[in-house]
Amino acid sequence: MTVLIKILQFLLSLSILVIIHELGHFMFARIFKTRVEKLYLFFDPWFSLFKIKRGETEYGIGWLPLGGYAKISGMIDESLD
Repeated sequence: MTVLIKILQFLLSLSILVIIHELGHFMFARIFKTRVEKLYLFFDPWFSLFKIKRGETEYGIGWLPLGGYAKISGMIDESLD
């Protein structure tokens, strides 16, 4: 039981760090009037657990707890090269 609690505590602390980090990207994109297409906690390779679209931004929670992302219009994804 304590192992499960420790895993949940780790995921919660990781989630807090990731969302604070991604909100930094989100806020600066908004300050510089750049469109943010998606803001996600965790990754969503094939599907997402939760998503909602407000204005031009889609907010959501993915299922793969390895990070998160803010998809900002105009930024080039160099990992596809």
